[in-house]
Amino acid sequence: MDLFDIDPEHLRRSNDGDGEWWDRLIANSPLWSSDGSSARDPFPIIGLESQQRASLAEAEAEAEGDTDSDTDGSAGGGAPGAGQGKGRSSWVVVGSVREVAQELALVPLPDDVDVCLAEAEELLFARDRITCALADRVGRVHATGQAKEHGHASTRSWLRTAGGMTVGGAGRLLMLGAELPRLPVVREKFAVGELAAGVVEAICAAVAGLTDENAALAEPILVELAG
Repeated sequence: MDLFDIDPEHLRRSNDGDGEWWDRLIANSPLWSSDGSSARDPFPIIGLESQQRASLAEAEAEAEGDTDSDTDGSAGGGAPGAGQGKGRSSWVVVGSVREVAQELALVPLPDDVDVCLAEAEELLFARDRITCALADRVGRVHATGQAKEHGHASTRSWLRTAGGMTVGGAGRLLMLGAELPRLPVVREKFAVGELAAGVVEAICAAVAGLTDENAALAEPILVELAG
């Protein structure tokens, strides 16, 4: 069933709460109009900030040390594959993604248009997974007020400065970062590729004005609609 092909009466009947919850859920959402349509485009992915090479090298060295200790049997009881992948820090992964993305942008375009189509689909999948990871980090920065500690007026201002994002794009990414922690099922499906970024954004916008209790109530219904 399409996410936007909604039947409010059906949703009310499927919910044990008061009959007006769905109207309240979509009343302030820009994702739905009176005829149930949507006109929002997915937000662009912001570029990763330039990172300090010294810190990256240090993180890589630590990760290699952890991997070596797992391999020589000093950790994990010497079982084959014990601790595999656990020593690789997120900083190392982010650095790798940055380097690969830069290389990809400079690779000559394939001559075969079918190859272009296939590669575009793979890149769309990768973009959504990066969006998921990015939203997690933006949400953490916003929740702790860390952007202000670095001299920015707000998290939105930091996103505009660091990533060159538009006001709307920064706001939508900030919304994902704020809402996904309240939607664990949506976040998991987003991370593994079962939900695309556009659908996740629609769900987050729909629950943005709800209490935690009502958001938890709405999540399984919206996930079912998205499926």
